[in-house]
Amino acid sequence: MMREKSRRPSPLQRRVLIVLAALGAKRPGPVATRDIERVLEQGGDAPVYGPNLRASCRRMENAGWLRTLRAPNLQLAVELTDAGRALAAPLLADEQARVLAEQRATAIRVLPLVRMKPVYESDRFGDDRPVELDGRWHLACRGDYVIRLDGTTCLQLWNTAGQVMRQEGDPLQVAEWLQACHDAGIDIRLQINESTSPEQGTPVLKNAEFPGGQALSTTVTWYQQLLRVLRQHDVEGLSATNPEHLKAVKPGWRNKEQPLQERFLALAKTVEGTPGALRSDRYEEDAGPLLTELLDGFGFTPDQASRLIRLIRWPLMSQEEYALSNGSGELPGA
Repeated sequence: MMREKSRRPSPLQRRVLIVLAALGAKRPGPVATRDIERVLEQGGDAPVYGPNLRASCRRMENAGWLRTLRAPNLQLAVELTDAGRALAAPLLADEQARVLAEQRATAIRVLPLVRMKPVYESDRFGDDRPVELDGRWHLACRGDYVIRLDGTTCLQLWNTAGQVMRQEGDPLQVAEWLQACHDAGIDIRLQINESTSPEQGTPVLKNAEFPGGQALSTTVTWYQQLLRVLRQHDVEGLSATNPEHLKAVKPGWRNKEQPLQERFLALAKTVEGTPGALRSDRYEEDAGPLLTELLDGFGFTPDQASRLIRLIRWPLMSQEEYALSNGSGELPGA
């Protein structure tokens, strides 16, 4: 008997002990073996057959881990003994930790980096507000999600007195704390490395309607850089400052569904045949391949790049130049 008690539970017995410990934590008392079988099936584990389960329970009863009895409806039921509970408790804790780790490994949490509404009107850092983090309350006016260069993360909580409290946690845990700060109406931000004063890293926001300031017009930047690079490859035309040209590439209610490259192509088509048309002093055979590679860096597909190249007004070759470019030395039609 002592040898039986000292042995380790089999995989099936471990699963049964975990189920009994979990059910016992919710509602102490005997559990029908049919209910255990049903829970094991719902858990997605290997199928368990009634005779095998009952035989395993008898062996655990011999080991002193279970008591077997009959329920009022005469169904076979079991419950943990004190020795069984002592054995099952760490097994249940390990299983719960394993399941939680699997869930956290695939959990997705979007950081709430934009406040729902302003927390304060005149004070730069706002008022201290209470927030509960893991059962402990804090007073803070700002919470910082901090990512250090070594990859570790923490939450920085600042109060209006300029005092800071740092709470260490993994990325998902810190994200949960930041969400709690957001929901409590506390100012929040994301930063790289810790700060030693509330003002460090704070952007200057003079008379900004939105806390984040005014967004940059990346569409205009893209358009102007594209024209600059085209000119470096001897392709002139269009204007980087003409209001009508800028309006044509910006998303509007008529063209907002069009990709930016298509809006540029439409603009180039519109000015075709005018002084502002795209043109080059180089031959297409020389500049075309370079432009295709260049346009790829601006997000143009091969088809879009080909269409744009066709819109450029290229100089015509003389017959001698055409012959030399073919390497034949012969004039066309000769």
